[in-house]
Amino acid sequence: MIELLSLCFASSLLIYACYSDVKRRMVSNWLWVLMVGVGAPLSIYKLLIRGLPFLIPLSSSIIITFSLSYLFFRLHLFGGADAKCLMSLSVLIPEQPRALAPALAPALQLPFPFALTTLLNAALISLLAPLSIFLYNLLKLHPEELRANLRLAFIGYKLPTARLGDVKHRHVRLMHQYEECEGEGMKEAPGHGLHRNFVFGGVEIEKGVIEKLRAHGVGEVWVTPELPFMLFITAGFFTAILYGNLFFCILSHL
Repeated sequence: MIELLSLCFASSLLIYACYSDVKRRMVSNWLWVLMVGVGAPLSIYKLLIRGLPFLIPLSSSIIITFSLSYLFFRLHLFGGADAKCLMSLSVLIPEQPRALAPALAPALQLPFPFALTTLLNAALISLLAPLSIFLYNLLKLHPEELRANLRLAFIGYKLPTARLGDVKHRHVRLMHQYEECEGEGMKEAPGHGLHRNFVFGGVEIEKGVIEKLRAHGVGEVWVTPELPFMLFITAGFFTAILYGNLFFCILSHL
């Protein structure tokens, strides 16, 4: 019963976190304070009921998840809210729940922190994003243009300059930095008197940049969508509940 309540509580917070991240591009720290505030007493209760054996999965869950989440945050692999989410989850649900035990092969029934399983699942599910973007470009772009921009086709798509700044496209970033001066390694935007340089992670679209592009008659630009990793964490969470660790599943079939 405690596991089921923990799962329902975590699910509610994660769904709201996704809504907040998509809508406002920020998640309140109070969500994670609330998750830890509920998770800590529940973990203490489990420790009293199950004794010292429960201390092993609890301590390993917290130590490993905290360490990896902080490392990934420092490496800018995901944001602060994502790191806090996983850290809080390691306290609330330290081990694989048995309330909705997935029908996994014995090889997959390995002791593994649940928050880390969620992260691994999220990383694997996030690989669907570049594949989806490439499929979109495959249907939209001419084959020659697709071949010429094959690297860009997995991480972004072309958007008319006139639509930059629209509400519908407010969560995208330019894939190139456009400058009027020449520089080494920059490629000219044909016929527009601008030079562009690919920027990993994209460039924020500001009013001055839009005006520059329109002034030089640039009709289309490559943009990359800003997909909140919180969406993938939530998908990884539900996958971990219903199915288990996708990484172990893949290994078992190799």
